[in-house]
Amino acid sequence: MTDALRSSTDDAPGIIDRCGTVPGRGAGIGALYSIRKEVEELFAKYGDDLEEVRVLAEGVSDAIETAGTFIERHTSVVCPECLQVCCINRHSYHELRDVVCIHALGEKLPAYKKEAWDTEPCQFLGEKGCTLGRPLRPHRCNWYFCAPLLEHIQTVSAREYRRFVAGLRDINEKREGLFMTFANALKGAGYDCGRLGRVG
Repeated sequence: MTDALRSSTDDAPGIIDRCGTVPGRGAGIGALYSIRKEVEELFAKYGDDLEEVRVLAEGVSDAIETAGTFIERHTSVVCPECLQVCCINRHSYHELRDVVCIHALGEKLPAYKKEAWDTEPCQFLGEKGCTLGRPLRPHRCNWYFCAPLLEHIQTVSAREYRRFVAGLRDINEKREGLFMTFANALKGAGYDCGRLGRVG
């Protein structure tokens, strides 16, 4: 991955790091479901205070879809020829920011297969690629670029490439802004955001 793409896709430590997920069968899934439940309850309890978060989530989703259109031009060429699946279960688990954004969109998170090994091909991988809509995928999945894919992406003009990288950075900024708005709204409503700080 080039430095430009790497810096645009860096993310704060998420649920996976907190739960200590390691290669194995269903490692950390219990903690993941606990956090998902907590976020769902927060949206149910403080829904009136989170309207701005919902608006921001639509902006994140639109930006992800725009970037996805560009990416899929390249994955449609590179991925069918792939002999080594890089989409594995360990990467399919959503981080806290993913969970917040998906709830803000009014969407449901997918169920994880507890019996699946983390090193097996991703449980959401179908014959034609990911079965999850791009805004519903974990952030790390959307912005992972293997060497062949990155090489193909870099065949575009320098101007188009710069626009793509700028779009990824914009998504990161929008996503972080959404999360901070979420945390601030809860704090303003009297929720102890220290708990969120421990899982973010």
